[in-house]
Amino acid sequence: INAVLDPDELLPAIARKLRRIVDYRILDIFLPDPEGFLAPAHVEGYDLELASRFRVRAGEGIVGAAAATRETVFVPDVSRDPRYIAFFPGVVAELAIPLVSKDHLVGVLNIEGPAVEPFTPAARTALQVLAGHIAVAIENATLYRETRWYAGLLATLYEIGKETASILDLDELLRRLAEIVKRVIDYEMFGILLLNEAGDELVLRQAVNFGPGKERSRLPVSEGLCGAAVRSREPVLVGDVREDPRYVSLVPETRSELVVPLVHKDRVIGVFDLESPVLDRFTEQHLKVLTPLASQVAGAIDNARLYAQVRKNDERLSRELRIARDIQHALFPEGSPSGAGWEASAHFRPARELGGDLYDFYDMGGGLLGVATGDVAGKGVPAALYAAFASGTIRARAFERRPPADLMQRVNRSLRRRGIEGLFCTVAYALFDFQDGTLRVANSGLPHPLHYRAADRRAGLIDVSGLPLGTFDGVTYDEVTVELAKGDVVVFYTDGLVEARQGREEYGPERLLGGLEAHAEMSAPDLGERLLAALGDFLGEESPADDVTLIVVKVL
Repeated sequence: INAVLDPDELLPAIARKLRRIVDYRILDIFLPDPEGFLAPAHVEGYDLELASRFRVRAGEGIVGAAAATRETVFVPDVSRDPRYIAFFPGVVAELAIPLVSKDHLVGVLNIEGPAVEPFTPAARTALQVLAGHIAVAIENATLYRETRWYAGLLATLYEIGKETASILDLDELLRRLAEIVKRVIDYEMFGILLLNEAGDELVLRQAVNFGPGKERSRLPVSEGLCGAAVRSREPVLVGDVREDPRYVSLVPETRSELVVPLVHKDRVIGVFDLESPVLDRFTEQHLKVLTPLASQVAGAIDNARLYAQVRKNDERLSRELRIARDIQHALFPEGSPSGAGWEASAHFRPARELGGDLYDFYDMGGGLLGVATGDVAGKGVPAALYAAFASGTIRARAFERRPPADLMQRVNRSLRRRGIEGLFCTVAYALFDFQDGTLRVANSGLPHPLHYRAADRRAGLIDVSGLPLGTFDGVTYDEVTVELAKGDVVVFYTDGLVEARQGREEYGPERLLGGLEAHAEMSAPDLGERLLAALGDFLGEESPADDVTLIVVKVL
């Protein structure tokens, strides 16, 4: 039983196996439904369609009694038990066994028969022993199904991302989004409301089957369920709008409503608004689908609006490159971050209008700081887009506080699933713990980071390597732990710095090490600028042929 992971196969398998223990007439496997009832998920001895109308609460009937007490209930003569709910004629004995896993009620196994003889003490004991294994098997199968569902959802979101990423005309994008949402939720009424420039009013920009109420196309953010979602930055799910004082009628026939905010870069730009004439039309499952979708398309909407603002410029090519460059820089952290016991700085010099390097800081509080530095193979627009995608994937994993090696493996799997031909990236990911004074680093092909030890005033390489992200499936990564002390400096950099050339001479890591040792007493921002100035002195009138990224983290 434990080897079966598909719930549709598992429950019939359980029923077949149990007949070897007791020759039942009727078998039901009750599982909790979203409303808190126990409902038959699989039956033997009668039609499942009939079973779909049979639901019990905990404490109701013999099945409910087993669920409420979490103890096996055996009734040798149901006619003498007032708890028995007569559903079929000819039933004499009933055995209800709660299925419990880790003190959690998974369901109830219910067996009925026309005679008490098959329910021997040995059979009842065997069934109770098996109940624990059955509970675990059902939980595992449920988790497996949810995992497959989430995998399918991620695949769908990826396809949606590909569709929307290339649409920069806002009206076309909104029309496409209405079709996309219809693919994942078969709604009756749907609207996309976007915040105006002042941020005090929602404007209905796209509506599907909104009826006569759509004449009211503007809604202050201080009103309605849509305004509540904007103010709280959280979805709003209402089963009966007549019971919610926040509701403002845009469509008279609406009875239930789901509003999901569109958030991009911690800023609400609008909402998805789904309404239905049916009570309790929307569920938590809809939320699980729409919330990541809204997060994904919010960036597409924001990009489309940005593009619309600059579409009037005459020089189309230079305009697009400038906008793309601005977007890329906006994805990077602003300024030089710092915290209790540390300061950092980032320095980025693209070789062209768009760079293929990436970096990010993830201040997780409690003295934890994540730092990512990366370099995408290639240059120009493809490399910049891939860098943005890789950076977003890393950020999504970083705040899960995963160890660097584990994070790299997961990011590699995500990039491999995308399968973008010819593109890969080298990334160093570091997790600083300034309370413990440690640094953990994993690397996927970026040049080795530098560590300056203030105690002996020497700098050296942190020797950790690995295959580039996005190249092969199943890659694992090494992780190195480094002890940190006051005054220590850690430097991350891309190969554009050490491979810069003046004629045939390469800048090399030795010059970078020497500059770090000579100026390690400087602040992180000043040290970063000094190291880049040394590179500029070496190149003279030449410009680096590749993007240069330099990250400095100093222990205070």
